[in-house]
Amino acid sequence: MRIFRLLLLLTLALNAFADPPFPEGGVDLTKSSTLPTTWAGQDGRSEKVVVSGQAFAEALRVKVAAATPEKPWSASITVALEAGEVAVGDRLLITYMARRSDGGEGRVVAKAQLAAPAYTLIGMTEAARFGGDWVRVNQPFIAEIGAAKGAAEVSLFLGEREQTVEIAAIRVLNYGPNMDLAKLPRQKQSYPGREADAPWRKQALERISEIRMADQALRVVGADGQPLANAEVIVELDRHAFGFGSCVTRGLLTAETEDGRKYREIVARTFSRVVFENDLKPDTFPHDAVGISELEKSMDWLKAQGISIRGHYLMQEAVDGWTRERLGDPAKLENDLLESVRERIAFAGNKVMEWDVINHPVAWEGAEMLAAKGPPCDTFAEKVFREARQQTSLPMCINEDQIFRPGPQQDKTYELLGNLKRDGVRVDGLGNQAHFHSSYLPSPEYLLEVTDRFAKVVPKQVITEFDVVTLGDEELAADYLRDCLIACFSHPAYDGFLLWGFWENSHWLPDAALWRKDWSRRPAARMWEEWIGQRWHTRETLTTDGQGIVRWRGFKGSYTVTAGGVKSAPCVPGDTASPGTVTLR
Repeated sequence: MRIFRLLLLLTLALNAFADPPFPEGGVDLTKSSTLPTTWAGQDGRSEKVVVSGQAFAEALRVKVAAATPEKPWSASITVALEAGEVAVGDRLLITYMARRSDGGEGRVVAKAQLAAPAYTLIGMTEAARFGGDWVRVNQPFIAEIGAAKGAAEVSLFLGEREQTVEIAAIRVLNYGPNMDLAKLPRQKQSYPGREADAPWRKQALERISEIRMADQALRVVGADGQPLANAEVIVELDRHAFGFGSCVTRGLLTAETEDGRKYREIVARTFSRVVFENDLKPDTFPHDAVGISELEKSMDWLKAQGISIRGHYLMQEAVDGWTRERLGDPAKLENDLLESVRERIAFAGNKVMEWDVINHPVAWEGAEMLAAKGPPCDTFAEKVFREARQQTSLPMCINEDQIFRPGPQQDKTYELLGNLKRDGVRVDGLGNQAHFHSSYLPSPEYLLEVTDRFAKVVPKQVITEFDVVTLGDEELAADYLRDCLIACFSHPAYDGFLLWGFWENSHWLPDAALWRKDWSRRPAARMWEEWIGQRWHTRETLTTDGQGIVRWRGFKGSYTVTAGGVKSAPCVPGDTASPGTVTLR
């Protein structure tokens, strides 16, 4: 009987860590399957409790007495990673046993971070959800930075809601950089409003038909200037008036390589607007002949394609390297910055259609300029805006992240825009960076609510840096991209939606790219092409009337007209009362 009991206990212990079975090859970064070593919380308490009927004998019970959804780390438990190191790109799996003991659904997000201030992010997991029974929680993620042995830790954030949860048997397994993240066990993630028949989507698509389409007309004339009466023609959308696109690099736009050609093909085929990822920033604007030549060549190529360009950015308040070098000398910083603003505005001229004047004006907690408010930092925004107004009449924007997350960045950005408006500093638009992670995917309806809020203080908005990290769930990434596109395209405040990269080999978050390294399409790329290139596309075969006029209803933008094998240059149609004119030569 004693042998039987030992075998039973051994089986239970093995099953506790093997259901579902973990792939082989993971290196355990924790010393043992243990309780968390640190508890931090403002409203609540923690205690060790005895557990029966499981393969572990004790757990840590945490009671969160006050919810702080904007700061879920306000109640957290931490485990040190003392048994191994982490490298950039490693695939890690946080696994533990959990239950909520006071009824309802428990919710936990895990963050791997450096163990010393400022607790720099290594990786973030999706949210884990569980009920009253013990379940194994598996949360994979990708390491964004490396950490030496003993220099990192994992914190479980519990403060999003009032809850009493019990956590036990935490392990952190490192599978290295080559593991397919989709093969690691995980809890399926989703978001509100993803359902195929979601009412919000039906309403949004109806709004798109109302505000993004128009009754249009063109008078078609031949090379002799005479109308082509009673002729069959094909009218087809060439570029959306709405700015669909991505950040791009001058290097790839001018590269005479196979990758360069494929890169330009996607830009030319699916984009109507782009933004240079780095080439117009103060710290990376080229001053060498080769760099200037590449930038000029790429801007000329974009113009020839009919693709507009956003200017990004004149200054950044979350300190970049260029600014950091000058922080100790405020007068030099102000002088150099304003000189750089004048230089870059003069270079770009009207090749750009607007400027991000201030990037990250609110930023994240700990950003150097934000932490050191006071002269000259608190006056830079107004000075740069006023200087830019003297140099150009182009629209001026503020660009910030986490606008779609409740909390200080949303609220402080709203307050800043209101204050600038009050002080007579005109801000023409809000750039919403829209970087998402599957640990927090707000519903499309919430995106629309936030957009409504900011529409009260700024006349227009644009999604400037969209990406979504879903930790290997490519269908989730595709669906969320689709629904964000639909929501934003349906709101009259928006005039653009830009990705922050589209190719894996030229993306700050390679797993969020739409096209893989070999140019094969992820589901999100297929979704992008389907909606922008097919569902939101207009192509009509029509017959001109006696005056050579054709009329149709289609998406707003530029069109080409083809008749008898001759295709026109792109042109913007007029309305039915005042048709535009297009010449077939």
